[in-house]
Amino acid sequence: MSAVLQLEAKPRDTGSRESRRLRRAGFVPGIIYGPGVDPLAVSVRYNQLERLLNRHGRGHLINIQVEGEANPRQVLIKELQRDILTQKVTHVDFLQVDIHRTITLTVPIVVVGEDQVKRRGLVVTHELDEVEIECRPTEIPDAITLDISGVAEPGPVTVASLSVPPGVRVLEDPDTVVVSCTVAGAGEEEEEGTSTGPAA
Repeated sequence: MSAVLQLEAKPRDTGSRESRRLRRAGFVPGIIYGPGVDPLAVSVRYNQLERLLNRHGRGHLINIQVEGEANPRQVLIKELQRDILTQKVTHVDFLQVDIHRTITLTVPIVVVGEDQVKRRGLVVTHELDEVEIECRPTEIPDAITLDISGVAEPGPVTVASLSVPPGVRVLEDPDTVVVSCTVAGAGEEEEEGTSTGPAA
């Protein structure tokens, strides 16, 4: 389960001029919204947001404490806008969630046991890097694991083989291929076999 992270925010005025002023002062303009929630324009410190993203990524529940409010709000980072040249975050959308209701989101797939498969003479090709899931915000996993250490024959390994934590439901088709295992050199041999006639 992902850790619940902490972030501080301040209400802000809207408008492009105010947004530019905030960025120059080291803040990122953003908005908090969600079902049954009045949208609230906020700003967060750029360094604090970048540190959170670099250490934990996006798929974590965040307790965001808005200045002037008694209790923190539970949010997820829904969208990030970045400068096309510098890749610095220029705007952030926070989705406020109800921790008792399920949500849908995408999490990465981590494949383990790849070295064992390669030692058996198989080549592992990754076909799917992330998967859509449904769970409560407090049960969001850092990733979904696929253990292929027992694979000994060529063939596909599908979503049905993912190790899914309790409380999490995978929304992807169970037959979707996550990795393909093929015999090393099989592609080259097949290509050579289809050659017809001498080279010109």
